[in-house]
Amino acid sequence: MNKKSQHLFLIITIIFVATFTLSVSEAYCANAVVTWSANQPAPEGYRVFVKLSGQNYNYNIPAWYGTATTCTITGLSEGTTYYFVVRAYDGQQESADSTEVSLVTGSSTTNTAPVADAGSSQNVTEGDNVTLNGSGSTDSDNNIASYQWAQTSGVSAVLSDGTSVTPTFSAPIVALGGDTLTFLLTVTDSEGLSDTSSCTVNVAKSQSTDSDGDNVADVLDAFPNDPTEWADNDNDGTGNNADTDDDNDGMPDSWETQYGLNPLVNDADLDLDGDGVSNKDEYDNGSDPSYVPSNYTPDKPVVSSPTVVGKVGLTPVLLTEAYFDYDNDAHLKTQWQISTESDFTSCVLDISSTSQLTSYTVTELVLDTDTTYYWRIKFFDSRNGESDWSESSTFTTIDAADSIDADGNGMPDDQELDVDVDIDNNGTLDSSQDNIMCVKTVQGSSIIGVKCTSNDTVLVSVKSIAYDTENYGVNNSAEMSLGLVGFKLYLNNGATSATVTVYFSEAAPVGSQWYKYAVDTGWQVYENAVFSDDGKSVTLMLVDGGSGDEDGVANGVIVDPSGLGFPISVASTASDGGASAAGGGGGGCFISASNSASPSSSDRIGCFVAKQTTVLISILGLAAAILLSINLAHKERKNTKVGINKY
Repeated sequence: MNKKSQHLFLIITIIFVATFTLSVSEAYCANAVVTWSANQPAPEGYRVFVKLSGQNYNYNIPAWYGTATTCTITGLSEGTTYYFVVRAYDGQQESADSTEVSLVTGSSTTNTAPVADAGSSQNVTEGDNVTLNGSGSTDSDNNIASYQWAQTSGVSAVLSDGTSVTPTFSAPIVALGGDTLTFLLTVTDSEGLSDTSSCTVNVAKSQSTDSDGDNVADVLDAFPNDPTEWADNDNDGTGNNADTDDDNDGMPDSWETQYGLNPLVNDADLDLDGDGVSNKDEYDNGSDPSYVPSNYTPDKPVVSSPTVVGKVGLTPVLLTEAYFDYDNDAHLKTQWQISTESDFTSCVLDISSTSQLTSYTVTELVLDTDTTYYWRIKFFDSRNGESDWSESSTFTTIDAADSIDADGNGMPDDQELDVDVDIDNNGTLDSSQDNIMCVKTVQGSSIIGVKCTSNDTVLVSVKSIAYDTENYGVNNSAEMSLGLVGFKLYLNNGATSATVTVYFSEAAPVGSQWYKYAVDTGWQVYENAVFSDDGKSVTLMLVDGGSGDEDGVANGVIVDPSGLGFPISVASTASDGGASAAGGGGGGCFISASNSASPSSSDRIGCFVAKQTTVLISILGLAAAILLSINLAHKERKNTKVGINKY
């Protein structure tokens, strides 16, 4: 047996023997008999060590050594507390200490050290209230005098009372990858004997934590500790707000904005005005990249409908008469504006489209009920010549009572829930929270919730939307079984961005992505989205008038229809590999709004298998069952005619 790997587990008992011997100094002395259990296999011998309170054991000078399992320690002072441990040895090998015991000479009892228990490890999220639990600690003498907690690793946490059996603390803010906090519990009895135990608290990053208060969650913030920065488009280490060239194309953002170029896209080699000189060369030469000599601009547009007569719904179609350009330049794009003010000082929508040129369908949640709006348009030709603004027209939207949200609570009446739920799983019913709204999905028979925790941001409305309506083209690259979720936010006190978390009643399949629809580019994966580890939520970062804002203008309002999608190519791969769909029948994860545990990754990988594949499998299965039944019936007609201590 390898003696280095052995440990000593001895049980010690001490018998006090008083011998009163008159010495020259007339001091009283005492002896103690120490007894311990024998080890198997037997070592070469044992050594006994003695100390007083506050001292360390001197392992170079044993009080006794030998092969017996009992010894008498003499010359002890009466009325003094002594501490004893035993070690086994074999040649140069020596075990660790046995359990420590103490004895007050003049007493017939011994004291056994307590056994500390710091409790089990815990998994929590930033901001959670955490309770450490040392109540499992024991002492055979029922003599525990104190508890002392100390943090030994991880981001610093502030304990409510380090001497309590069950101190509490609020889980601190941690890095994106989370952190592990370790706590050491020391339990001491009234005789000074003690024992220690440790536990760990694993703190995960919250999807909604915003350390610097800039309304962008840390998980989406490139600079989580800098309230003035949150994005770095060109990944050069300088935030967009301080960076004068966000796309690193050699042309300042202010210059690109002035001439209608995109400051977030490298368009240096493009030629905006088609004159044979690149945009970058135009900048270097100090010339106008949008100017084309002798270009006749398009005629001033004439709006057609809607007009002031009657009331319209909340997604009206804006129509204009035909485009005309004197020198026959192609119709490049149309700029559409809607405002509540006749002079268009501010707009509720400002969109330029290269596909919706003479008609534009206003998307969900942009307009409010019972409101009068003004609208106008401008044409652009293929050489970037722009027409004058059209004369404005006006329309008024329907009354709230005639809309799908007759009670005006921000949710469609037929999508409101019949029961209270806690979809964000924070222990408070969603109906009791001001910053979350939950609705039934119009596709997938599920529930979605939208929660906004950003400063100076108010969640106004939430709506489930079928993604294949006339306003949104079909996403041929992904299965979107829940449709879209649309929501509207008001930004106050100068806020320019917001972070929201969308919750699902069932976990999203592994590999899911968040998609957003744009009029000219169709469905695209939305990059400013982070899914939670359990797949039951996604956090989105939205910029007023920018990324994620449907109305296209920085106006203190963010409108965002977008949705959960599972790439069809991944779904097909999962189907070919034989992964089963979660939840039994239906071929998908989102069968019901139950509170059951999330499916495992292997279960979730096949959740969004294409419907056609599912139908085919069902048909083949039915056919196989019919053939099997016929075969069995045929066979039936034919037949009628399984305990050693280590040291």
